[in-house]
Amino acid sequence: MQFLSFATKAADRRERTRQWQAATRTTHVALEDDSEASIRGCDLGHLRLCAVTLGRHRVEYPRGAEQPGDGLIKFLLQEEGICSVEQDTGCVTLQTGQWCAIDKARPFAIQSSGPIRQFALVLPRHRIVALDGQGNRAQRPMNFLRGAGQVLHASAMSALATATSLGRADRIRLGEALIGLVNVAWHADPTLEKPTGKKGRRTAIFNYIEENLVDPDLNVAKIAADLGLAKRTLYKLFAEEPITISRLIWDRRLEHCRRALLDPQLEKASITEIALDRGFKDSQHFSRAFKQRFGLCPRDYRAAQFSLADNTAEPGLYS
Repeated sequence: MQFLSFATKAADRRERTRQWQAATRTTHVALEDDSEASIRGCDLGHLRLCAVTLGRHRVEYPRGAEQPGDGLIKFLLQEEGICSVEQDTGCVTLQTGQWCAIDKARPFAIQSSGPIRQFALVLPRHRIVALDGQGNRAQRPMNFLRGAGQVLHASAMSALATATSLGRADRIRLGEALIGLVNVAWHADPTLEKPTGKKGRRTAIFNYIEENLVDPDLNVAKIAADLGLAKRTLYKLFAEEPITISRLIWDRRLEHCRRALLDPQLEKASITEIALDRGFKDSQHFSRAFKQRFGLCPRDYRAAQFSLADNTAEPGLYS
């Protein structure tokens, strides 16, 4: 099994592009700003996982020579920022919280005018049930912040974070389980995700929280004011949810901090910087909450995840 953990270090944009090409085995790359780029990935049997952070960029992918059988499908989840996906004569825009499928047997390009964070799952086309007619081009974006898509995203992120501590057989079994989740999420009934009535307003609240976590003053009163709702209405809308709005804000901030601790691009950032940049006001309070949630203090959690034994990648594995 191969693992990859890499971040560009050069000050020159052309050199950063060259480093990215060497690490990912891609050839048509243009890193167009001064942001560092980072990538983490692993292979779980037939499933490949990859987390990417990039600034303004354009990456073009020709048909892969390594395509097995009937080819690979790439499911691209946009965690932060906005990007465009071009394939054939079509182009779709992925907003934060949306995902789409890309047929890697056909040339495609991904482009962003600003910083982005993405998560990708790549697997053989034949492992996706009834994909005929769906995977020939970039798909209409779907939301992964709720329902089966949310389960898939959270599970895949956890798998990437813990893969290095698993044996080969367990990694293969985990990959098979995630492939099953991909099928569940991709074929989930879209009518159940349409925002209507109470569910629509709850979706708007979820999206607002996700987009404003960095605001240390984010609370029920601010959400209500910005969305034009009464606080009493917000409490009623969340009466059937398993957690309160305040707890949701707290949990999402912890999750964003956890991902930042795993990002090679932020390896030199202090724990305090990561916490404050994601809406926490007190680093000590953050550390206690993080340990309660994830079982380790932030410093130990970061150290454990960066102890990758194998830092090489197969050609084209993360393209």
